[in-house]
Amino acid sequence: MKILGFIPARKGSKGLKNKNLVKFMGKPLIFHTIDCCKKLKFLTPFVSTDSKKILNYSKKCGIKFDYVRPKKISKDKSQITDAVFHALKWFESKNIFFDSVMILQPTSPVRDKKEVKRIYKKFMREKLSCIVTVSKSREHPYKFFKIEPKEWQFIEKAKTKSLNRQAYPKNYYIEDGAVYLFRTSFLKKYKRFIVKNITKLFISNQNPVINIDYQIDLKIAEFLKKSGLLKKQ
Repeated sequence: MKILGFIPARKGSKGLKNKNLVKFMGKPLIFHTIDCCKKLKFLTPFVSTDSKKILNYSKKCGIKFDYVRPKKISKDKSQITDAVFHALKWFESKNIFFDSVMILQPTSPVRDKKEVKRIYKKFMREKLSCIVTVSKSREHPYKFFKIEPKEWQFIEKAKTKSLNRQAYPKNYYIEDGAVYLFRTSFLKKYKRFIVKNITKLFISNQNPVINIDYQIDLKIAEFLKKSGLLKKQ
């Protein structure tokens, strides 16, 4: 099976300017995901970007493909699925075909490679169509409010009057964006990654999960990494 290691690295970013090239632990953010992807021997590393600057840096890191993502699918509201489809068609035009795709986002620079390998092995062993990582929610739906112009309501109502943390159910998880692995046939059929009773959810053991979208995320991630509180690769 041929699996494309898809690294999405759009130029535009409102939360953190030039996010993918911002330094994290002394190196550009995207370096850490490229480095991880290259060490996963079952993947073909690939960067999808609309930026010549990011492309040139990626090639210095060992990415072989001279691909530039079109501007029309590189906007703030563009869907990552469209970027994946375009990349697959680009490869097909060169007679290169992939059975599956693993998305590794640069905004999650700290990964446990052993865990990624376990995801891959589970995907292959159980012949899954799609598997994505989820993490334990640090906030509970009982604490979330939906605010309308004239009223508000709880996202989920508590079944008890007690709102102590110990009273919360323990089976709440969030899609953490760290790893998506799916067959190309699955994406062509559903046009999304989460399909009830088909997508397999893999509970990540990484805590906390790092997603860098803003300057404060970057500072917190560096503090946690330097202090040894994050799982090392």
